[in-house]
Amino acid sequence: MPDVSFSIWWVLAPLLAWLAFTLCVTLVRERRKHAARLARTRRAVDILANGTPAMALVISLSDTGQRRSGEGATWAIAKLHLRVQPTAGSEAFEVDQTAAIALPELPGHAARKTVAVRFDPASHEVVLERSGDFPAHHGDDLTRPRPSPEAAGR
Repeated sequence: MPDVSFSIWWVLAPLLAWLAFTLCVTLVRERRKHAARLARTRRAVDILANGTPAMALVISLSDTGQRRSGEGATWAIAKLHLRVQPTAGSEAFEVDQTAAIALPELPGHAARKTVAVRFDPASHEVVLERSGDFPAHHGDDLTRPRPSPEAAGR
């Protein structure tokens, strides 16, 4: 009978290689997500500092049920549909945006309420101005504002 010797390394080596590969892919993906979040945060801060002030009518507010906490506040992640009316007399536009809103401020962002925003006139990116004692929360929660489908068809 032939001598068949089985080494555990025939099983462990491919398994360890697969685990190392999976770890590397996961780390690369997380780094890209972090870089994207950081870029969105920087963009939001830039728009708050240099953007054009305007008032926006909240057409609809939808609470996603997600919450973020930190710096003594809790934020609700909400989807907003806004009609932004620039003060410089240019044409109003609509955007859909996901934003973090401090829980005590949530009723002030209900449908048919008016909120202060700043926007980039070139790209129509909108950032909500914060009121009260609550710091802005951009981190994971500020998505790229996208024009609404109705506004894109105009």
